Amino acid sequence: MISQIYKYNDLKTKIIKNQHLLAKKMKKGLKKFENKNSKNSPSTSYVPFISIIISVYNEEKTLRQCLDSLLVLEYPDYEVIMVNDASKDNTLAILNEYQKRSKKIKAVTYTVNKGVPGARNEGMKAAKGDIFVFTDADATFPKEWPTKLIKPFTTNPKVGATGGRDIAPPNQPLVHRCIDYTLTSFIGTAGLRGAKVRLANYAVTGCNFAVKREVVQKVGMHDEMIRWRGEEKEWCQRIREAGYEIQFVQEAYILHYRRISLKSFWTQTYKSGKARFDILKAAPRSFQLIHTVPSLFVLYLAITGVFSFIFPFALHLLSIGVGTYLSVLLIQTTLGTLKTKNSGALFIVPITTIIMHFAYGLGFIRKFVHD
Repeated sequence: MISQIYKYNDLKTKIIKNQHLLAKKMKKGLKKFENKNSKNSPSTSYVPFISIIISVYNEEKTLRQCLDSLLVLEYPDYEVIMVNDASKDNTLAILNEYQKRSKKIKAVTYTVNKGVPGARNEGMKAAKGDIFVFTDADATFPKEWPTKLIKPFTTNPKVGATGGRDIAPPNQPLVHRCIDYTLTSFIGTAGLRGAKVRLANYAVTGCNFAVKREVVQKVGMHDEMIRWRGEEKEWCQRIREAGYEIQFVQEAYILHYRRISLKSFWTQTYKSGKARFDILKAAPRSFQLIHTVPSLFVLYLAITGVFSFIFPFALHLLSIGVGTYLSVLLIQTTLGTLKTKNSGALFIVPITTIIMHFAYGLGFIRKFVHD
């Protein structure tokens, strides 16, 4: 029995030692690679091979610019796994064209739609990288993006996943820039998408994050039961429970084209609210009070609104709630207008913020009542 304990401790020590050695090699390799870019000096040190995995469904409008951007990344050793999730447009033909053009591109295609979690899982099965990098086909990328995104892995072996920002390109319509501001602002989403100040544990954004292969081997792949939105949030919880850290990388940003109208933004946000309830069911330890604030506020307004016809005090409470929210909305609108540098945002940011809060809250309530 004692000898078995010693063997276990020796094995555990070796695993920890190997993790630290790998992190040192990655750090040394990336440092020399960065020096090579700036000084044109030769480098033969180890740099981790990365697999960039993208689930693609009917993306013919943005796919070419995405692939063109990926093919000129300033990273020495990577592959791009494009999972065609039963697209009905010209997506597959474009993927086949680029696959012939570059050995870096590998297309995996399915005739039955699996959803983003299932498609990304298939991408990981086909990938050869030490690190899996996930993004979307409606984005373009700075050349140094992957180097910055994976850098924390080289400095801290406890980091199991990293995530960066997604920002709207400057040439996007004002509505899209207002949606982008709302999604990334503190008042819009409580800083959960990587703001400097946030009211909950950081969880990666699905369009820009990386996970080490060894972490996936330990915690498993995406939960395919969370089919439509938020699968990466549940994954983050499993990664944390396995003892790994998740780090936000401010400088690792991508340009994300938000091809949505106000109507589709409502639908998208409503689905996010429903998905949050699914995440809490799958990973109860991920619960944080801030996730329920939109739904609690919606309930507060509904209850006080109904009872205000009967009790004057309820009308007073309703007035306080509405007045407070309008004050917050005024601050959000002012900041959004300054951020976008367009006076038209004065009329759009209030709408996008209301959609963000109320669609999310109603989606959460709907799923709670239904389940």
